[in-house]
This record gives sequence, structure tokens and C-alpha cells, in this order.
Amino acid sequence: MQKERIFNYLARAVSYAFHPLLMASFAVLIVFNSGHYLSVVNAELRNTIYSIYLILTFVLPALFIPVFYYLGIISKLEIDDKKERLLPLMTVAIMYALAWYFMSRVSMPPILLNIILASLISVLITSVITIFWKISLHCAGMGGLLGFVFYLANQKDLSMLLIGFIVILASGVVASSRLYLKRHSQAQVYVGYAVGFFVVYISMMIL
Repeated sequence: MQKERIFNYLARAVSYAFHPLLMASFAVLIVFNSGHYLSVVNAELRNTIYSIYLILTFVLPALFIPVFYYLGIISKLEIDDKKERLLPLMTVAIMYALAWYFMSRVSMPPILLNIILASLISVLITSVITIFWKISLHCAGMGGLLGFVFYLANQKDLSMLLIGFIVILASGVVASSRLYLKRHSQAQVYVGYAVGFFVVYISMMIL
């Protein structure tokens, strides 16, 4: 029983640490450590950009979750019910669109703006799928992160082997955690990962 409790705690900790709303911020972190020209900007500017991303794409959208819970719109903070996910997802989409507008007004570099747009497209597509089927949003987020890494490697000709390995390893841990917690079936995990990967990779290529 104690062992099961520890595994449950670890699986939940992994789910929180790799929350889907954090993926855009992780993507920015990867850009700053990829050899991209933004890697050489001064630390103060990098920290400012990262803080803006974290606030606009994670903190502000996440604040709506307890509000929805308090209003009775969702029955659990984890939002397990497929139907209850639609309003939060649409809220995230609106917040991401506003974040893109704000960042475009302050002349954010194109690749950072495209991360927001690719994230927005991913949210919209997973929202449509969610109407009919409970796709794994955690795995869609991790798949999207790997798709972004592939984009940097193939389109920007950056050495992403180590970062790609870390993302793949983290993806396996996240997928295993979602399965262990019985939040999703294997099909929902695999499809979520594939959708996230291809949506972000293709979006980054055409933006």
C-alpha cells in the first residue's frame, strides 16, 4: 500500500511538472539553449522573455481552472471529464490568441511568436477531437514539444540530439504516469502524442 501511494504521488507530480500549459514555456527554454541566435542574447533579456511567456501562457490560463471549479463548471481540478474540458480549452485558446497579439505588439522575435501560434493551433485541434473523444492533452503537449525539437533540427539545422533525447525520455515518463493514474487508455496516449507532434511540426513549418 505504501509503495502504491508513493508511485501515485510521483505520477501526479510528473503530471503537474509537465502540465500541457507549460509546453510553450519549455519550447522557449529550448530555443535559448539550442544554438539559435537567441541563445546569445543577454541573460536579463532572456529572463524577461521567459517570464512573459510563463505568465501569459501558463499562469493566467491556469488561474481560470480554480475559478471554473468554484463555479461548478468542472467537477475536478484535473478535469478528467471529456465534456468539462471544452470550456477550459476554449479559454486557453482565447488567452493564447491574446498572448500572441500582445507579443506581436512588443516586437517579439518571429520564432517566439510562431511558438504561440503553433500552440494555439494545437489547442484548437485537440479541442475539436475532445468533442468526440478524450485525447491525452499531456501527451499532445509532449508530442508538440518533440515536434518543435524536430523543427529546429530539420529546418534550422541545429544540433538537437541531446535535447531530443531528454524530451523523448520525459515523454515516456509522462505517458507512463497518465496510464498509471488511469487517466487515459493507451490509444488516447499514443494518438495524443502523434497529434501533438505533427500539428506543431507542420504548423512551425508553414508559419
